[in-house]
Amino acid sequence: MDDKLAFKVTDATVHILRASELMQNGPVKQVHSIEDVNRWVRSQAYHDTVAYISNTSRAIQGHRMTSDFPVSEQMRQLCEIFDGLEHLLTEHTPRIEDTSTSVPAAQIKGNFYGFWLRDMYQHVFRKLGEVIPAIHCRHINELGQYLRRSFGNAKSLDFGPANELMFLFFLCGLFRAGILLAKDTLAAALMLFDRYVHLVRRMVAIYALQTAKDPVCSIDDFIFMPYLWGAAQLSLEAPFSPLQCEQAKVLESQRQDYMIVELVDFLLRTGGGGQLSQVAFQLWSILSIPTWAQVYMGFERNVVDNLLCSFHTVQHAIFGELMSFESAVSPIQLERARLGSLYIVQHGDNSGGLQEGQPPANILEDNDVPGPVSRYISPYTESFLGFQEPRAEDQSDDDSNDNRLWMLRQIVENNDPNTAQFHPSSQMPNESSTSFANKGL
Repeated sequence: MDDKLAFKVTDATVHILRASELMQNGPVKQVHSIEDVNRWVRSQAYHDTVAYISNTSRAIQGHRMTSDFPVSEQMRQLCEIFDGLEHLLTEHTPRIEDTSTSVPAAQIKGNFYGFWLRDMYQHVFRKLGEVIPAIHCRHINELGQYLRRSFGNAKSLDFGPANELMFLFFLCGLFRAGILLAKDTLAAALMLFDRYVHLVRRMVAIYALQTAKDPVCSIDDFIFMPYLWGAAQLSLEAPFSPLQCEQAKVLESQRQDYMIVELVDFLLRTGGGGQLSQVAFQLWSILSIPTWAQVYMGFERNVVDNLLCSFHTVQHAIFGELMSFESAVSPIQLERARLGSLYIVQHGDNSGGLQEGQPPANILEDNDVPGPVSRYISPYTESFLGFQEPRAEDQSDDDSNDNRLWMLRQIVENNDPNTAQFHPSSQMPNESSTSFANKGL
């Protein structure tokens, strides 16, 4: 084999050993004790996550969810993943005829949730295999592992901040791998993440999942980024103040445009019809701050300083190649987003902004605009990881990408202790066990 396409066996560098470990185990848990949290906050994954949150917050200032922003074909196909997951929720929703006096309702809902997770797992990997270009195919397993862990826990039957963190890893990994580009920053937050939030709320309600709240966070909720990015949207040219957020006319006219208004509306509708101060006191207190930029800072302290640094949350996270637990190569002081002005940074900053005086991003070439997080550069070749180098389109081979991806996923599943397959209970109705794939959808 050409030395340019593969490492020699004698070249036992740390990169080769790291690549071999990833091939055998896939993404794995790294935070097992309180002491590991210190390694987490120095890791590349932590730096990338905070950078992604901050740079996205800057980018979505002044943008409504209903406004015009670029939606690439790649983004459209990623959103189609959630079309299928929504269909699976409808398919695996318990009905009256599924109830039984001999089986508790909670157990029935838990079993239906298990069926949904099983079919979700199959659907996620199949769709990612269709969406992600062949040149990035070796990242499918890692991204799929992050995405499938974004929807709760089959064993404890709960959903919490750790699951939302895994979805952030999924979004961040898409940009790190170059699958999404700078032009996709708005759509990733205002469209793809919004689809995730709506699906999770529906899932938690259908299966009556417990919410695993983190005790270090003062916000009493199980999902947090809508608070942060919702305040970021309104930090520039807001049509109403934070104190006006719960007014009926604002809720009616603005809930389709802003995450935080939709969030307040959701809390009021599901909280028994009381005032916001009764339903969500912590949120109501933060919304008493005069400006949305200050509200954002309050939410940021809760999410970044508390939640992301909490052992209760990070102990459930898994780390791989794109979101690495290795120490940051060039550790720098993390710059937090300071909102309320246009997103302009100095030339040479890789945080995702534009050079002062440059034209807007929509008239720049994609390669000229840095994304919301640094691009990942692999230290080892594709051929070492079991994939061939990109070939011309007119060349063909029986060893297709799908076959190689299937073999890679089998290796990971057989060796990853975090991958627990769901085995449906024999007490469950046969109709519910029909898989997504078997129905030809």
